[in-house]
Amino acid sequence: MTSLTQRIQNPRGFWLVISILLLFQFCLGLYSAQKLSVTHDEYWHLPVGLLGWKTGRFDYDRLNPPLIRSWSALPLLFTSARTGNPEHSSDPADYGDAFLKANPELDHHYYVLGRVMILILATASGLLLAIWARELFGAPAACLAVFLWTMSPNILANAALGTQDLAIAGFFLATVYCGWKFALQDSWKWALITGAVLGLAQITKYTAILLVPILILEWFLLRIKNPDIKSETARKTILARWGALFLVSCLVLNAGYLFQGSFQPIRDYQFHSSELKLLNQLPSLLQSLPLPLPRDYLLGFDLQRYIMQQSHPTYLDMEWRLTGFRSYYVYTLIYKLPHGMQLLLILAAFQWIKQRRTTFLSLRLLGVLLTPVLLLVGIASLSNNQLGLRYILPVMPFLFLLIAPLAELIDREQHKVLTVAVIVAVLSLPFSLRFAPDHLAYFNELSGGPENGSFHLIDSNIDWGQDLYRLKAYLEEHPVDNPGLAYFGTIPPSTLGTAYRVPPELHPEPGTYAISASLLQGRPYSIRKMDGSRHNLGTDALGYFRFFEPTARLGYSINVYKLTPEDVYRWQNAVNQARMGLMPSR
Repeated sequence: MTSLTQRIQNPRGFWLVISILLLFQFCLGLYSAQKLSVTHDEYWHLPVGLLGWKTGRFDYDRLNPPLIRSWSALPLLFTSARTGNPEHSSDPADYGDAFLKANPELDHHYYVLGRVMILILATASGLLLAIWARELFGAPAACLAVFLWTMSPNILANAALGTQDLAIAGFFLATVYCGWKFALQDSWKWALITGAVLGLAQITKYTAILLVPILILEWFLLRIKNPDIKSETARKTILARWGALFLVSCLVLNAGYLFQGSFQPIRDYQFHSSELKLLNQLPSLLQSLPLPLPRDYLLGFDLQRYIMQQSHPTYLDMEWRLTGFRSYYVYTLIYKLPHGMQLLLILAAFQWIKQRRTTFLSLRLLGVLLTPVLLLVGIASLSNNQLGLRYILPVMPFLFLLIAPLAELIDREQHKVLTVAVIVAVLSLPFSLRFAPDHLAYFNELSGGPENGSFHLIDSNIDWGQDLYRLKAYLEEHPVDNPGLAYFGTIPPSTLGTAYRVPPELHPEPGTYAISASLLQGRPYSIRKMDGSRHNLGTDALGYFRFFEPTARLGYSINVYKLTPEDVYRWQNAVNQARMGLMPSR
């Protein structure tokens, strides 16, 4: 162990370890990117990004800022990829349909190129994690932090998809790192860098608005009454640097939208979210004030907030609620974090508490690392719209940083029990990758694994439309005449090349059916029919399939059922017995 530590302390050995880990993550992510079908939101992100490059417009789908869509679509500019001719639509899936129609043979290849761009961001984020962890705790701790990053099924799942979730996790890390530098050095250089990174985060995902209070809290935590900061900075200089930080951030945000619609007066908007509605209620004189933000950004933020404030069906542990669960994300972390990581978090928490009296800086640093975690999880837990771990993915790198110091305490002489516990936990983490390429559906062992994950959570936690290619391969191997299909995804199932029908609602009929896990657990959804039109499934419309055992499981998100007349009779008999208060027999 001592020899290994000495090698890691050497810069060449350190960067060799980091490079191997990140290369492993990239290759595993590339494998997943090639194997999985296009997921739910991903279906329109790439086409909208390409439309942005082609037209210079950002109003095709305002629900997400343009940076990562444009980044993902960048390699498509050097191909023959076409956007098609989509009409401006309130349904963003129409842009995916037009893209699919315009590129019928190469569409998957183009989506893989977009996914590779996210994998590049995952590598860059891992490098930044290594740099910060080494500055904070040393080289062994940095290697542990990057090991956690590369072995996390939740990070791998999102790194292999062309969505904003992995990117915003990286930008949360980058912004807080720059804020840490700015707070400790209090220089113009880091004020400007922090402002630029903050601006990039704002055009990645609207969640980044939380970085503003996080940066302010971080500055106070590190600066106020800190004996390690010897020089006093004049208050005017501090305010000037903060002003420069926010000015640069605003400029980057506006530049991301090519300054389109910037500085329009408040009266030109009609907001719908509770927060921005207050602007419409200001006196007429104040409503003439210009807003220093792009029009599409403001309208998108307003729409996002309005949607998040509406009632939305949320599922947790076989229960549905329209107002969400305050404990949703706590249970999500309990179910979807590998047990080795959970053990490391417990050990790290014990060590942080144990050492709080020895190093006052540790308490400051603990506050810096915990602030994003508590704020993001707390706010997400109060939301009515709770759809998956991806909403709190930015907390992951900060959890890894909290765990990282354990590497410095590994010593079989002085910390024998702690050393054994850390080594066992670390060695168990690679086993969580055995489900590749199905990292999206990962659930830990005590929650029942991905086979039973849908009993706890659905949607992007396990079923985001990623197994359509597996269904296609299954139907080619087991041809079925007009199967029933209810697919939780946006890519048209007609691409399977097999005619299908919508399954009957509320009651079974004999036949072969393929049912997505989210719909199996009762999620209301608008599914695609064979002709491309929509059919609205009500809550638990297909819940009767839970009575039957599937014939096949495709990945962990689609179940295949072959129902006979005898199966239907058993179900009807069980329903009748239940109505009479008797115990049904299967």
